[in-house]
Amino acid sequence: MSIFAFVVLLFLFKISEIQRLSIINQNTNKVYLTTEVVPGDKLTYGWIHSLEHIPWTEDYYIQKNNHLLLYRITLSAFGAGIPHNKGKLTRVEDGTIVMEEINEDFEEINWIHSQTATEYIQLNDQTLIKGVDLPHHEALKLKIEKRLKLCRRSQ
Repeated sequence: MSIFAFVVLLFLFKISEIQRLSIINQNTNKVYLTTEVVPGDKLTYGWIHSLEHIPWTEDYYIQKNNHLLLYRITLSAFGAGIPHNKGKLTRVEDGTIVMEEINEDFEEINWIHSQTATEYIQLNDQTLIKGVDLPHHEALKLKIEKRLKLCRRSQ
């Protein structure tokens, strides 16, 4: 009987592999956000530097291997803890310092969250979550994983 049910399910549904972005607590594994992504999607962290109080963004591409590729950092000035020599190309554009062609690979992003430092996390220029919506001073992790998805077949 179970083999028959499995065959019926395969006839009605198809199984596909997807990538899913998740933000979770590093210690408790509590999930705060999940969303589907595809290779080439752009992930952006928007920060306010804790000492200099200047905006800072980091742009990543989501890779096919579930890694994140840091390719650009933008900021309005240099200060304590701000890298000054990232990437192959640095320029000033409308008063903003842009460092590009960084190509630094990350399996995941781990951080101690600050509601006053993290302004937002965006996917393809759309806000996924604001910093104030995540717990303050908790160890968080953003990672990409492959998952199987069951989809109804078209009629």
